[in-house]
Amino acid sequence: MELVELLTTIVDRSRSHKDSLPEHDVRGTSFWSGVSFTLSGVEYLAPLDEIHEIIPVPETTKVPGVKPWLKGVTNLRGVLLTLIDLQEFLGRPTSRNVLRQRVLVLDQQGSYLGLIVDEVVGMQHFDQDDIKEEGLTADAAVAPYVVGAFERDQGLWRIFGMKELAESAAIHQIAVV
Repeated sequence: MELVELLTTIVDRSRSHKDSLPEHDVRGTSFWSGVSFTLSGVEYLAPLDEIHEIIPVPETTKVPGVKPWLKGVTNLRGVLLTLIDLQEFLGRPTSRNVLRQRVLVLDQQGSYLGLIVDEVVGMQHFDQDDIKEEGLTADAAVAPYVVGAFERDQGLWRIFGMKELAESAAIHQIAVV
């Protein structure tokens, strides 16, 4: 097959599949992207720019004299990573499905914090103009960290503010008194 024939075939295939593509015009639209994760069966979104990376739950070294939700510390490529079970921190029982659990790694000006969540579902993208900042219903434990939401398919996608969590006084009170 000649190069010209190959290119013509590729163009024809592309044209035949164009009807299956969305017709949404994205020019001039700003998108909000986030990582979807679950806690107690409820999906939340973490702003993509607040997540440094996602890793499986690593082996940890226990830290004595701390609250049970601080699971320990680990070495992540030469960096000390503190691991917190987000479910336990919020006063909920920890997930039993440890194989699906993942760690959302936050970089707070060089200090690394790992939040263990039930499951990472994937990426979600929304039109920035569709963000809601009022009328966000969430249970009392999560409410201080819900910073917005998007509506899609009759569902509410709550944005879990990782920055708000990392800067909260509660997350820094780790000592058992």
